[in-house]
Amino acid sequence: MDAKGMGFADSGSVDFNDPVAVLKAALENEMKGRELYNQYANTVKNEMAKKVFEHLANEELTHISDIQQFLEATADFSEIDVEKITSEDSVKHAKEIFGKLVSEMSKMADPSDDDNKSRDVAMQFEKNGYEYYQKGADATSNENLKKFLLWLVEQEQSHYMFIQNAFDYMNDPASWNAGEEGWLLEG
Repeated sequence: MDAKGMGFADSGSVDFNDPVAVLKAALENEMKGRELYNQYANTVKNEMAKKVFEHLANEELTHISDIQQFLEATADFSEIDVEKITSEDSVKHAKEIFGKLVSEMSKMADPSDDDNKSRDVAMQFEKNGYEYYQKGADATSNENLKKFLLWLVEQEQSHYMFIQNAFDYMNDPASWNAGEEGWLLEG
């Protein structure tokens, strides 16, 4: 699978002025992301890469549930506890998971070329998600929805950096440790 066929890349067909359309497309995209990450978790050779994709598949499941709450809500989303949903510090959580993976992996094989291709597709998928949610947040005037979509922007950013850091570490642990880890998506 490639990122182009994974949904987030095709945001041109979504009416960003229609919150329900934005949420329905987001739900479909998160479901495709879960499918992608489950597929990669089952096909990558590197054990750390497998754990990265398993973690991301589980994250997508959480996003699916959160988006479904919004889709089941009233038009103004007033009954949604946005503070509860968005209380997780995405970057801190990603760093904790990454640290745990590094400490669990005493010996690890280098990622294969196919593993690194899966990284590239996954990173593009997350970047596409970041851009999609940002468009949705920019288009809505509903404060609850805006806060939720901006939180999803942070989630996608942290996923992107999680993938990048994990694969940078797997491909060259010595250089990764010598450098300073970064956790903000640029571009």
